[in-house]
Amino acid sequence: MIHPRLTLALIAAAMALPLNAQQTRKSPHETVSTVIGDRNTGNRVTLIYGRPYTKDPNSGAPRKIWGGLVPWGEAYRLGADEATLLVTQQPIVIQGVTVPAGTHMLYMVPSESGTSKLAISTNVGGWGEPVDETHDLARVDLKKEALEKPVDQLTLAIEKAPEGGGALRIMWENTQFTVPFRAPGPRLDIPAASPASTIKQRVGVTDIEVVYSRPGMKGREVFGGLVPYGEVWRTGANNATLISFSTPVTFQGTRVEAGSYELFTIPGKDEWTVILQKAAKQWGAYVYDQKNDVARGTVKPVDHPEAVETFAINFADLRDDSATLNLVWDRTRVPVKLETDVVSTLVPQIEAVMASPGGKKPYVPAAMFYLDHNLDLKKALGWMDAAIAEQPDFYPIIYRKALIQAKMGDKEGAIATAKQSMDLAAKATGQAKDEYIRLNEAVIAGLK
Repeated sequence: MIHPRLTLALIAAAMALPLNAQQTRKSPHETVSTVIGDRNTGNRVTLIYGRPYTKDPNSGAPRKIWGGLVPWGEAYRLGADEATLLVTQQPIVIQGVTVPAGTHMLYMVPSESGTSKLAISTNVGGWGEPVDETHDLARVDLKKEALEKPVDQLTLAIEKAPEGGGALRIMWENTQFTVPFRAPGPRLDIPAASPASTIKQRVGVTDIEVVYSRPGMKGREVFGGLVPYGEVWRTGANNATLISFSTPVTFQGTRVEAGSYELFTIPGKDEWTVILQKAAKQWGAYVYDQKNDVARGTVKPVDHPEAVETFAINFADLRDDSATLNLVWDRTRVPVKLETDVVSTLVPQIEAVMASPGGKKPYVPAAMFYLDHNLDLKKALGWMDAAIAEQPDFYPIIYRKALIQAKMGDKEGAIATAKQSMDLAAKATGQAKDEYIRLNEAVIAGLK
């Protein structure tokens, strides 16, 4: 009998897969599940994976697996079709790395002469390739051995150890890879000297995430003392600060592609250098190398009115296409300019949606986007008219039409439209009526 919690985990994992996953499988799929420890209180560990054959499924011809179908030194999804999943009801420790309870993706990097690696990733719910290494929780060493008998299909297994814990086994062709795991020992949860923090912000249509640690002043002199001037700083504590962008951005004047980067800085009394490097999971800035820089810019620091005890990163001055990334500590604030090309990203999408046959069209948001970014106002006016045709007495939309007319220089038309919206608002009920009366009055006053 499968434990109810495992059933829920398997359902959640299946729901996260791409819609076409079940339709394009070429290899049988298998679920391997074992309880480690006591039957009632132990930890159920489960593997869900696709099992490719040694022979080509189309031609039946034999294939070389390791060093052939699975190249040495390259990330391999450890199965077929959907990503291979590890589900554990309780945390487990694999070679000193604690893997939290839940669902994780597995892949491996096999080596012919060196040490092969098993990667545990948080990037679940997708197709097995390409592998996204930026989500790795850890990579651990695999022991490689020759098998006495060849295995025709990729086979994953979970073995129990008599003393507790167990091992994960990977078998295919004439080779076996193994890695042991165990239950975590007693945990001592001591507060971190520099607590970790994650901040997320959407700028226009770009998702930005910053992961960093927050050191405190604790009575120390910060810049020019704890953080020396003229030296590369990790911009926080512990690991180098990680910043991710979902679309290309301009970082302090330099365009960078979507992806994850490490944020370094070189503080100065009158000028800071801000730096992006491709994410390399560095501890501190001890192995920082300028040749790996993706972007560099200079920023003038500004005085902060009050001393900030704990280093902080925050976002301000949010616009559709820009934001300020603030680095704040003690009485210093370093404003880093971020810009996104939201117009180039959204206009083709808007045009495609509006030109598509049938379906409800986003007339109002599309028209307001064109208004806010001073694009084709004639087209925006047409979309707003189409929205009003669908809701002739809805005064908030009519008010927005007046804004477009005013921007186009049609004062008489804008005033007439604003009066129409105001009259409809005066007859309406609800809290919004007074607000729209004031808004329309402001439009009319601004045009006289």
